[in-house]
Amino acid sequence: MTGHDQARWIGRAEQAYEEALSSGDPRDLTHALSVLRQALAATPLEHPDGVWCRLSLATVETYLFKTTADLAVLNDAIVRLDELTRVLPRGDVDRRAALVNLASALADRYGFRTEPADLLRAVDAIKEALVTRPHDALLLTNLCILLHDHYRRTSDPADLDEAIDTGERAVDFAPPGAGYRHAALGNLGTARLSRYRLRADADDIEDLEAAIALLRQALEPLPPDTLDHVVLLAKLAEAWRDRFTARGDPADLDRAIHSYRLVTRRQLAHRSADALTGLGNCLGIRARTTGSAQDLDEAIATWRTAAAAPGQARMRFIAAALAATNLSEHGRSAEAVEDYATAVGLLPLLAWRGLDRPTREDLLAQSAGLGPEAAAAAIAAGEPERAVELLEQGRSVLWGQLLDTRTDLTALRDAHPDTAARLGLLAARLDTPSDDPDDRRRVADAWDVLLDHIRTLDGFGLFLLPTPFGQLSLAAARGPVVIVNVSRFRCDALVVGVDGVRVIPLPALTSEDVTRRASQCLAAAERLTREGHRAARQTIFACLEWLWDVCASEVLDALGHTSAPPLPEGGHPRIWWSATGMLTYLPLHAAGYHDPDDERPGDTVLDRVVSSYTPNLRALAHALRPDPATPGTEGLLVTAVPTAPPYAPATGPLPTAAAEADLIEAHFTGPCTTLIGAEATRSSVVRAMLTHPYVHFACHGGQDLSDPSGNALYLYDGPLRLTDLITLDLETARLAVLSACETALGGYVLPDEAVHLGAAFHVIGYRQVVATLWSVNDRTAPAVALAVCENPRNAAEAVHRTTRHLRDQHLDDPMAWVPFLHIGA
Repeated sequence: MTGHDQARWIGRAEQAYEEALSSGDPRDLTHALSVLRQALAATPLEHPDGVWCRLSLATVETYLFKTTADLAVLNDAIVRLDELTRVLPRGDVDRRAALVNLASALADRYGFRTEPADLLRAVDAIKEALVTRPHDALLLTNLCILLHDHYRRTSDPADLDEAIDTGERAVDFAPPGAGYRHAALGNLGTARLSRYRLRADADDIEDLEAAIALLRQALEPLPPDTLDHVVLLAKLAEAWRDRFTARGDPADLDRAIHSYRLVTRRQLAHRSADALTGLGNCLGIRARTTGSAQDLDEAIATWRTAAAAPGQARMRFIAAALAATNLSEHGRSAEAVEDYATAVGLLPLLAWRGLDRPTREDLLAQSAGLGPEAAAAAIAAGEPERAVELLEQGRSVLWGQLLDTRTDLTALRDAHPDTAARLGLLAARLDTPSDDPDDRRRVADAWDVLLDHIRTLDGFGLFLLPTPFGQLSLAAARGPVVIVNVSRFRCDALVVGVDGVRVIPLPALTSEDVTRRASQCLAAAERLTREGHRAARQTIFACLEWLWDVCASEVLDALGHTSAPPLPEGGHPRIWWSATGMLTYLPLHAAGYHDPDDERPGDTVLDRVVSSYTPNLRALAHALRPDPATPGTEGLLVTAVPTAPPYAPATGPLPTAAAEADLIEAHFTGPCTTLIGAEATRSSVVRAMLTHPYVHFACHGGQDLSDPSGNALYLYDGPLRLTDLITLDLETARLAVLSACETALGGYVLPDEAVHLGAAFHVIGYRQVVATLWSVNDRTAPAVALAVCENPRNAAEAVHRTTRHLRDQHLDDPMAWVPFLHIGA
């Protein structure tokens, strides 16, 4: 290409670029994008206009994302700017421009995807640009808002203090009349607003008043309807709302509503849900304050519009959830079902696969209780099967994502073998997530694109979409699954059978009582691990009796299990429990009156049925899959760590672990591999798990209720964490016995996600898992383990029979028999 041709392309690109940035019209931006790409193709980096072409193209792509919410163009801009920061020399003015633009693009993607690495990279980019210009007010302005976003993610006051300090310096260094002074004022006002909220002192609103003053000052020089005006006006609307909450002046709430209305007329696509949600919030507040039905209806309509907007998934989810919960709170549950369905349907986007697991858990914590609420609304609307479907979608989201990657691809492989092979490779990469956020994003994007393609193929339109009830009901092939749904609106048992759902109302059960009892029981169980505390024992027995009265007896009576059956051992009917919310921390399998002095023989779950658990229906259906019965896969792996690992100082020795291992090895009828002490390393255990369908662990377990993904089995050289386990896919696995503490206990903030070791073993392939809800009793754990070893194909019956026997022997010690439970088929 001649120099004349290059000059012509550059000239066209410059004209298109200026017109696009001036108008902000998506059509002009799209045209500029096309022209700049052609100019870039004809202009190598070393050309005098090579850097300009790349910077300009990235700028247009970033603006286009703001108007279309098209992540592909934003991703392209980030890659382009990142490349420039690597090839241009330090101190180069163009490199500094690339760093600033890169930080802005990364911040936009963080706001849309909530990937923490994007925010950290943005902060680093601005700080690097500041090295050569430490008093640059524009750079300080950008850093202020990034640090503020970092505070919102971490809740660390130090981050907020740094943001405010940076913002104050930006305002000090920004001369009057500077084109960016409004941004400096607005960002500082935003940070001051957050500090007011952090202190939550209605009597001290100095920061709030300062925020309002700063935001109003920032707005003064800006023409209405410009992008910067819209962004600042939305933040001012938040401040007006907060001042109404603090002072109760209706004029402030009216100002907030008026401001939000103006913003919604001009809000850009990538933030379109934000202002609509904010407007709905203010209308909802005014409806509660004045009793206005009109305001409530407008709030619902506004939230619904926000939920359907192309904005970030988190805000769309919040909007749909607000519409649903407000309708339910006003007794309009039937109307709320579709809004709940919208919110539940957004959960896969909220907890997108491209995010790391801790971030997905943090985001899902915002949806706690939503699935049970959705089910309650559907029950109230007379749609029990829909209730089961919504509950299945709204809980165990992380396990559902894992099960998606382990779906049976036989039909797809037969019809489209190449596509199935590509999906299988992507599934393997998703199961072993990279520490590189860009790599995670690329794999997750590729997975989403390929799924969209598969659903266009004949016969695969519903591939990996939410499972309909007809398929979910297959989980009840061996007996009823009793989903105990606990919500603040109502509580019910949903008895799932192969032919449908039966609703058993539980009017005496309330979410408040469940939370209180769970908290009491966990504290009592903790006390009993340290000392024989009579009051703690009584707390647990009182809880078991309460569980019987408000839940278990209602369910068993309705199912016809009205008394202890006059059958020999092993002849009890069987049911599966699937609890929701804080009820997951309580032992439904042990509910009842166990003290003979109560003179209520047979009024216990143990005396009437054999109980199993499942985190959700899909997991149980997965466990019921045909056993491949691969030749040579009958072996048992026994792992025991009798001494306290040095990396776990809070643990003590387990003198019975070695004896338990010897006992199991002596009674197992097939081949057995035993790893004890120094032999029980992480690598040796994982390697052995691949070839042994039966596994038994006698070791300490680590449980962090605030960070359940860190739950682990303590092996000799390090913890085998839950996050390590989920990278495994053990198709021939059959039974895992976890003779360790609290292996069936999930986290406080994610009770419906069942993030515990028992569920992890279950989902990675083990059809049956024997786990513990609370701490293990060293005296009785070997008895349970031995019974299961002698009857490994029916571990549920073995656990049931043994715990009944242990109860009769240790009636005054609930820790001797209550914690043991069975998960799976």
